[in-house]
Amino acid sequence: MRPRVDIPYDQLPAAVKHNLSREQWLEAQRGVILEGQSVPDTTQYIDLKSGQCRQYIAGEVATGPLLPTHDLAGGRGADSTQFRTTPPGSHHAP
Repeated sequence: MRPRVDIPYDQLPAAVKHNLSREQWLEAQRGVILEGQSVPDTTQYIDLKSGQCRQYIAGEVATGPLLPTHDLAGGRGADSTQFRTTPPGSHHAP
């Protein structure tokens, strides 16, 4: 799988590294919304460059590379369930 964003694991915000292992980061990249794209779902996203979290509304334009915060539910890399399931009402299928 080709990465969607070219950000090395070591350069990710602390909140991402505390919740995803290096291996999970490779999986999580498929859910990254690139800057300028519309976000598919109304949910919380983390900006992968600044580390800032905020809610985006479906259709809103991403202001940076964004990852839905529900993808950070890995319990410090101990669980990858979030990459095999889809939150209720989500338009982004695994």
